[in-house]
Amino acid sequence: MIALHTRNAVRIRPDNIPRVALVLGQIGFRDPIFQEWRIGQRFGLSKSLTNLLEWHVRGFADGALDSEVEISRKRLLHLAATPGSYYKPLLRMLRQHRIPFATESVLPPDASHIYLPEPFGRKIAIQIPGHT
Repeated sequence: MIALHTRNAVRIRPDNIPRVALVLGQIGFRDPIFQEWRIGQRFGLSKSLTNLLEWHVRGFADGALDSEVEISRKRLLHLAATPGSYYKPLLRMLRQHRIPFATESVLPPDASHIYLPEPFGRKIAIQIPGHT
């Protein structure tokens, strides 16, 4: 089952947004050439998890952070597949770098699979790394 992505589930102080972007860059995140920009967005960075999946983190001027796992932009199916929540790795990174944060009362569960749509309504489940 796919976890529906919830936006703005994690918040930091707005003045920490540049620091988070810097830390993400240090651990391998890059600025993708093409991405959908949202109102108030200050950065959107992604990192490959596998040859098929990537982790995408967005930071907003108000201190909100979004984190999702999705089909890589290198694949045409990126446009058709639904991303899933992916907050545990983000929270781990924030703790490791001692960046204070708050979460919604109920953080959405991380997706265990992303589903590739196929013709005739079928979907292929792609397991997210770290989920067994």
